[in-house]
Amino acid sequence: MGNVANVLARALKMPHDEREVRMNALRSREKVHDVDFWMKSYLKAIGTLTEEDGEDVLPTQMQPVQLEDFEDYLGKYVGQDSILSLLLDYDGTLSPIAPHPDLATIPPETKKILERLANMPDVFIAVISGRSVNNVKAMVDIEGITYAGNHGLEIIHPDGTRFTHPMPTELEDKVGVLLQQLQEECCKDGAWVENKGVLLTYHFRNVPVDKREPIVTRARELIKAAGFNIGNAHCALESKPPVSWDKGRASIYILRTAFGVDWSDRIRIIYAGDDVTDEDAMSALKGMAFSFRVVSSNLTQTAADMRLPSTDSVLCLLRWVEKHMAERKPKQSNNRGISPQNNNHQPTSSVVHIPDTL
Repeated sequence: MGNVANVLARALKMPHDEREVRMNALRSREKVHDVDFWMKSYLKAIGTLTEEDGEDVLPTQMQPVQLEDFEDYLGKYVGQDSILSLLLDYDGTLSPIAPHPDLATIPPETKKILERLANMPDVFIAVISGRSVNNVKAMVDIEGITYAGNHGLEIIHPDGTRFTHPMPTELEDKVGVLLQQLQEECCKDGAWVENKGVLLTYHFRNVPVDKREPIVTRARELIKAAGFNIGNAHCALESKPPVSWDKGRASIYILRTAFGVDWSDRIRIIYAGDDVTDEDAMSALKGMAFSFRVVSSNLTQTAADMRLPSTDSVLCLLRWVEKHMAERKPKQSNNRGISPQNNNHQPTSSVVHIPDTL
């Protein structure tokens, strides 16, 4: 206290010229060591600030993940006893994005791990894609798992039974008309239309950027005029029927069909997807699943619990799942009721009631 009193007394008695010199030095120092300087110093110290072209910047690119990272993320959640349900998108999640859907093949190692996981008694797998259900089934080509296409409007269960969400009657004849209109007016400069049965996807990835605006705008106008909702995808527009159904509601339907009405109490769920359509599932399963958004930037807003930077990270996730499930101690009894890979549910009708409140 004595030292503080002496310093204060000296400051009060300091000559004017000395006080002026000291204040000028303080102002010069604070111009350099401002709030921005202290923030960057702190971020550098914790390793979240990087240098690009001589400038300190906050990184926007996601960093790679390691196998052991998933033990921290998921180890306690998955645990030692529960059935694990994997709900996975296809394009951009299991398979890298490609210039054409036919080129987006699943990497061999990813497929081999999925095949081994599909044969584990406590693992249930569903692939939920924007592709048609027959197409995504052909692309993955693994028996004993569930496939959902057109964002869940079509589903094939492991036992072969199918679910198709009904199309509004007034729109049934409009799909063909819209297809023809898009082909005649908007399929130019590399743009094309994918006919997926219950919906259409207008692809413009290969159109030069400077030529996109007028034809994409016209495609939007045609889709709206036909009475369909517009879904935004990777350099594509999807014509969706105006029904209350998406990947979130489809995920809940799949889980309830496989495990019964008390599914949320009996299983652990991991959801991974890269698209805005996957956000519907991430939101619907919030608090009941651990979700990953596959995205290269950590600035992308998401309802997911974590972000993964690439399809390689998804492969790393699957490696961890296989390792964790293989190392679990065998249970004395299996009281789960329904075997996920060999469901005993009855063939599904075309109309299934899902409550409005999920």
